[in-house]
Amino acid sequence: MRSILRVRPGFLGVIAVGLSLLVATEAIAETPAHLWTEKSWATPLDPDAPVSMRAFSRLAKELSPAVVNINVRKNPHPTPSFFGPQGGGSGLGTGFIIHKDGYVLTNNHVVRDTDAIQIKLDNDHVYTGRVVGTYPQLDVALLKFDAKEALTVAPLGDSEGLEIGEWVIAIGNPFGLSHTVTAGIVSAKGRRDIMANGEPMYARFIQTDASINPGNSGGPLINIRGEVVGINTAINAAGQGIGFAVPVNMIKKILPQLATGKVSRSYLGVRVDPVSQDLAAKLRLDRPTGALVREVLSGSPAAKAGVHPGDVILTWDDKPIDHWEDLPWLASTTPTGQKVMMVLNRSGKEMRLTAQVAEYPTDIGLAALAPSAPSPGGASVADLGMTVAPLDAATRKQLGLGERDGVMVSSVTAGSTAEQLGMRPGDVITQVNYDPVSGPEAFHQAVARVAAGDILSFTIRRENRYLFKAFTR
Repeated sequence: MRSILRVRPGFLGVIAVGLSLLVATEAIAETPAHLWTEKSWATPLDPDAPVSMRAFSRLAKELSPAVVNINVRKNPHPTPSFFGPQGGGSGLGTGFIIHKDGYVLTNNHVVRDTDAIQIKLDNDHVYTGRVVGTYPQLDVALLKFDAKEALTVAPLGDSEGLEIGEWVIAIGNPFGLSHTVTAGIVSAKGRRDIMANGEPMYARFIQTDASINPGNSGGPLINIRGEVVGINTAINAAGQGIGFAVPVNMIKKILPQLATGKVSRSYLGVRVDPVSQDLAAKLRLDRPTGALVREVLSGSPAAKAGVHPGDVILTWDDKPIDHWEDLPWLASTTPTGQKVMMVLNRSGKEMRLTAQVAEYPTDIGLAALAPSAPSPGGASVADLGMTVAPLDAATRKQLGLGERDGVMVSSVTAGSTAEQLGMRPGDVITQVNYDPVSGPEAFHQAVARVAAGDILSFTIRRENRYLFKAFTR
């Protein structure tokens, strides 16, 4: 089996800092206290030491017994999936043993919608496997089989310590060719511009030129020390010799919960975007960094903490948000109920807020709170392609707005800048470039002060949400 990834054509906002909760198919009565092993090094390895000719054969001999072939029978009526085949039949994949009691890591797409799982060792012994837990956002699954023999275990390493250009090997089952070993280097780290058939994932992929083909999915990517640093997950159909692996450090973060059959997720309640160069300059940031809050969900931990649309979250629990997509991962893996201090930039000023993350809700659908119909007429903002009108008393009361809060968008011209920004009739604009507006005249004056080439931003009330839109005029 394989997963084919494609390069993401543009940035996507992350839905609510946390994707959907996944419940595993089977829980474990008892989970081993130490589910995986790590090597201990008496003395640090010299990164400049030469690699011997026998290094790869030694690694293959040592770790091949820990790699298993996975043969599955697919449900003829699977649920929709962005990975793997879409119908009944059989499939092949790879996995690797992480515990002597028969725990195996593989890809979620290898075992998704299966009726039966067979696990074959390198000595040709075959066992029946079962799914313990799955987590699609990292495309990882934990399996279990009951062995009648001693098992070889693959130790897990440190994917953060990997360096570009470092040697790695992959062991897998490409095209059904059992226990095939390929070698290459780490071509890149932290690949986020990759999407799985249009679906967002948390994984910051390791890119490698070690040959990965259909059937390698779920197999280990191994460093020269003999440690698993990633799970081989995908190939780029448009580029030969380019494969991607999920970093093992991300998997270790959720593995203890995965072994219980359920991965609990925390919830902050924001949607985020990248910070543009122009916006970074306007906010007096040294460089584009952090996560731009484009929406705060009503009643969420973020709303309760006082986070506003247009804020740029710079750190989470003292960890810098170097890339905007770091925030969803950090927030979702924070223990539920924990209070976290955030440093953020609001309108060019740094401030600190504390949020108490909650368990991810089963339904974050936003309750309908439709505003009154837009007032007819109003003043036009010709170069933006929209018309705004005063707010009536009923709408102010319905939305909980004060006497001097905002203007309502009464029309949006097809194909205009406003439409491209996602503006809708009925939106209430409460701020222009972080400054409150009290009516159409104040709105026009605020917009007119923004010169061509400068950032123009709107804070918007839509139903029971606040959103942030910004662009270079």
